[in-house]
Amino acid sequence: MVNAELFPALGRRLGTELLLDDITDRAMRGELDFRDSLEMRLALIHGIEIELVKQVADSLSLSSGAVETVNEVKSLGGIPVIITGGFDILAERVAEVLGIEYVSCNHFEIEDDRITGIKEPIVTGVGKAEKLLGLASWLGVNPKNCVAVGDGANDIQMMKATGLSIAYNGREKVCKTATVSVNGEDLRLILPYIREFAHHGARRELLVNPV
Repeated sequence: MVNAELFPALGRRLGTELLLDDITDRAMRGELDFRDSLEMRLALIHGIEIELVKQVADSLSLSSGAVETVNEVKSLGGIPVIITGGFDILAERVAEVLGIEYVSCNHFEIEDDRITGIKEPIVTGVGKAEKLLGLASWLGVNPKNCVAVGDGANDIQMMKATGLSIAYNGREKVCKTATVSVNGEDLRLILPYIREFAHHGARRELLVNPV
């Protein structure tokens, strides 16, 4: 939903961009366990002021077509949600801007206005699938009438739980798992597949995870 990852963007401010970008990319390719990679990245930003993280998060802009994509999902009768291994400082701002009601994300531990760790439970790949299934059940939506959109290895379990999965600029492992793979610079490229799924599915209900 945004045009950059938070940790590499933080790295540009801290002088650790290459290292944070490498860890993030290896985790998204599935070469590192997500929890381990998250702890590695948190170690590199431990002690920095939360205000700096907010500034960096606020500087990240929405992906092209994000507003239109979310609005069309709503017009199809869908319920857009954000289920992400990212952090509240970015995910909740994006949700507010886009009018997305349901958000599941990670949360920093903060002491004296500085980051000291991450709160449990951590939203991992398995956690994403559990969140989607739990939310679908609560909303009365069959998981097979749900759509998952993702790009990293920690999206795979969630994708397997849905009726339609879309790899958007996804890593190799994600593309092999997804129902369809889409590459480009505008999120609206996924809409034809969602329209087809919504119009020809067994039910019109649609739960979409756009992160």
